[in-house]
Amino acid sequence: MIAEAFADYPKTVVLKDGEHVILRPFATLEDAALRALLARAAPPERLVPGDDPIIVAWVGERAVAAAALERYLPKVARLSVAIDPEYRGKRLGTWLVLDGVHLAAGLGVERLEANAPSGDVAYLAALARLDFGVDAARTSPASVMLVKRLHCGWTDF
Repeated sequence: MIAEAFADYPKTVVLKDGEHVILRPFATLEDAALRALLARAAPPERLVPGDDPIIVAWVGERAVAAAALERYLPKVARLSVAIDPEYRGKRLGTWLVLDGVHLAAGLGVERLEANAPSGDVAYLAALARLDFGVDAARTSPASVMLVKRLHCGWTDF
């Protein structure tokens, strides 16, 4: 099922400044590049590489962002995004959230969650644009929990 969900990769996305970035699934032999990215990303954005599906954004041989789906119930997953500080504000995070939504739907996830720092206006706006709603019961002054219901049988057009 994971191979089918990653069938559209690698893919090229164009950032706000016109730069091209390649998105592709994480391969274990790229672990050092992913860990270097995570060391550059801010602590609230940390994701922990594991057996969960990860999409990595590449500029040449440098990993500049990543999105991971952590499945903790059969139909529920949490989306985590890490972005190199040099690539913030270029819509790369929005691309990764969008690809995370598509990947989750392809894997049969019905509820996708994302936890964002309360002050991260750009991340919160990107999640809102993609129809994530605030889960008030799980939101605190420090972080906002957002949820999106996925309809796995719906196709894009």
